[in-house]
Amino acid sequence: MTKGLKEKLILLAEKYETPEFLKADPSQFMHNYSNETDIETAAFISANLAFGRRDQILKHIQLILNEAKASPSQWILNSEYKNFFPKNNKSFYRMYSNNSMLIFFDTIKNILTQEKTLGTFFKKLNSEKNDAQTQSLHLCQKIAGLFSIDCNLIPHTNESACKKINLFLRWMVRNNSSVDMGLWSWYKKTDLLLPLDTHVMAQATELKLLPATSSGKVQSASFKKAIALTQIMKEVFPDDPVKGDFALFGLGVNSK
Repeated sequence: MTKGLKEKLILLAEKYETPEFLKADPSQFMHNYSNETDIETAAFISANLAFGRRDQILKHIQLILNEAKASPSQWILNSEYKNFFPKNNKSFYRMYSNNSMLIFFDTIKNILTQEKTLGTFFKKLNSEKNDAQTQSLHLCQKIAGLFSIDCNLIPHTNESACKKINLFLRWMVRNNSSVDMGLWSWYKKTDLLLPLDTHVMAQATELKLLPATSSGKVQSASFKKAIALTQIMKEVFPDDPVKGDFALFGLGVNSK
């Protein structure tokens, strides 16, 4: 990577990682809470609905959190979400049905019944000593494995880039940020992976950080590409590679 490109990425990351970024991003919602359990819960809901047009993402997250009122975690533990999502296959948001949302919240309830916070549960999940295949999985894949395949909010293939869960992990782990919360000191920033979406993939291709397809198009996001692009970003941000997400995502959104 050239010195000029490194300097450009650093400047772009600084430009977009600001409080202003929150106004049009689903990361804004977790900042509305002071209780750690509610911050994590609101963040997990927000990250897993982060698909599609940003205005529609924000609208549907807000619908849920308005129902949850002061404490989304207590709302879930009290099973009040079952009064909000009818038991049917009608769409709540895009391809996510009410039944899929019920499974999603049932699983979060199960986690919060076992541990006070999502972070405590995921910390134990991350440190479990299982067979070699399971142990080699990244935390985002372990988290995805908690959810039934009938819950299509969550990716269930090893090839998936796990964009939404990697986004949630970024929010929880990165500290000294005006956007990310930095609640989890037990997880290393250098172990995070970039959450790959269309903007990130397009800009990574445009800047020749990732190769285009043989026909010159942007490649599809995958887990391997998330690892590859994160490794490239370590050349620019060695102690905090996912800071590069702000550079690529910010540039992509603002170049439209």
